[in-house]
Amino acid sequence: MKTSRTLLLLIPCFFVGLASCGSPTTPDPVVQVHETNESMNKAIETAKSTFNQFLKNWETVPGSSVSVKFGVPTSDDSIEHIWFQPTEITETSITGICGNDPANVPDLKLGDQRTFKRSEMSDWMILVGNKCYGGYTIRVLSKMEPENAPPFEFVDF
Repeated sequence: MKTSRTLLLLIPCFFVGLASCGSPTTPDPVVQVHETNESMNKAIETAKSTFNQFLKNWETVPGSSVSVKFGVPTSDDSIEHIWFQPTEITETSITGICGNDPANVPDLKLGDQRTFKRSEMSDWMILVGNKCYGGYTIRVLSKMEPENAPPFEFVDF
């Protein structure tokens, strides 16, 4: 098994409506992050520990402005973290629509619906204008690759 974790850096187009977002010929940038990266692991822990803030607010903003990230196994035995727009959240699971064309998950594409265990969530975000609530992994990735950072103001509830 490989020892890297793949995380998509840019937010899917349906979140920010940018014409320059990934298209069939220009995929979203992917950043390789080692699974022992302390900053990223802390960001994932923060997202998990603050998920109740997401739950209190996700249904009060337009659907395209909320997202939850999950690690999905790839064809080369690594993990690619992908954003999903939630459609249903229960006590144990989250169902959502894939917000990216994955780089290395052949059986998943933009618009596909999947269900995950809530415990598998690695990040969440709510966008209100350019304010991003949550998005803890994006904050880390933005520092790693500022040239690909989305134009968000990161805030907490």
